[in-house]
Amino acid sequence: MEYKFFTLLFLSVFLFSCKKETPNNARQAAPTIEIKPESWMHDLITKYPSKNITLLDIMLPAAHDAGIYQLTSCTFGANACNTETQLLNFNEQLIQGIRMFDVRPTFYNNTFYTYHATDCDGLGCRGAALSTILNDVNKFLDNHAELVFFEISHFCHISTSDTALLNLFNRILGNKIYKETNPITTPFIHQPIKDIIGNGTSGKIILIFDGVANTSTNRANGLFNGSFLLPKEGRWTNSHYLKDMIQAQLNEYSNFSNDGEHLFQFSWQITQNELQAINCAINPNAPSIHKTADSANVRIAPVLDSLIAVNEIRKGRIPNVIYLDFSESFVTKQCIKISKLNIE
Repeated sequence: MEYKFFTLLFLSVFLFSCKKETPNNARQAAPTIEIKPESWMHDLITKYPSKNITLLDIMLPAAHDAGIYQLTSCTFGANACNTETQLLNFNEQLIQGIRMFDVRPTFYNNTFYTYHATDCDGLGCRGAALSTILNDVNKFLDNHAELVFFEISHFCHISTSDTALLNLFNRILGNKIYKETNPITTPFIHQPIKDIIGNGTSGKIILIFDGVANTSTNRANGLFNGSFLLPKEGRWTNSHYLKDMIQAQLNEYSNFSNDGEHLFQFSWQITQNELQAINCAINPNAPSIHKTADSANVRIAPVLDSLIAVNEIRKGRIPNVIYLDFSESFVTKQCIKISKLNIE
């Protein structure tokens, strides 16, 4: 009995001496934050609470001709092969992480649609109804504290001052539309994203109208001029050759000023020429926009990786927007990678 008593006493003293004290003010490991496509902007803000993350700090995935995921009506010779540019509706695109949208509105049969055509009344198709798109965005922002951009251009039978168009935006999106109620004193791209979104659980949408005047009245009403709000460098490449498009975009990035006053935009789209579009109309096996987009999209990751390898993309110098056809989460993951590289 005496032997067992001393053995237990020895073990108790040994275990007590091995136990490390944890003072109340000991530094605790930061919780692991999973950055998910549907909430990646909010997740980055949560993961790096000490950082005032701005648009200069991140890379946004963007959808070219975003409303042409369905074809409502087409002119003669126009079909999915030469007109369709997306597969996912807006709710799906948002869940996949897309945050910037090229929206081209037209008015037809007393309804606002999106469209993709050679010109306003040219060859092409009308896409999704604008009300359907806005309802998708509204429902998404109800439950996601994200920042979404509409770049609205190529107005057809309407204008930036069309009262019915503006009423549609305000009726569906309401207070989710970002408005400059108090004039900002520093460039918008320097503003912390968390301040733009606010402290609620819902998100904000910023409406950028091509050609709208940059006035305090317009900004207070949520109508923004792109060159004022999002000054960007980088140009679209009007080419139907993959190699030419990539080289032109790399040249644009090489010439990026990186002056802290401009964002850089990759325009990662291959443009069909006239013969290719006609071929789509007569040949059911003709190469479609979707097929050529796939050939371009698989090059995004290796091209970005190569730019990182040669230090062209690095902390303090990143592309900020990438527009592409058939946008999905694969491009969001690349944007998250570039954003983390810059923020960390």
